[in-house]
Amino acid sequence: MMDMEKVYEQASAAIDELFAAADTLKRGDILVIGCSTSEIVGKRIGSGSSVEAAKAV
Repeated sequence: MMDMEKVYEQASAAIDELFAAADTLKRGDILVIGCSTSEIVGKRIGSGSSVEAAKAV
């Protein structure tokens, strides 16, 4: 099982990096991000859904 604290930290860092690079995003804009919790925990898409990983992200 993955360390969900590490998943949270990595997701948070990725969002910070995204906002730093995307100077066109501003308050009120809508940003949609998709991901597979199965892949986060090291499984094939659709084969290992994880509520814990979803909460961490």
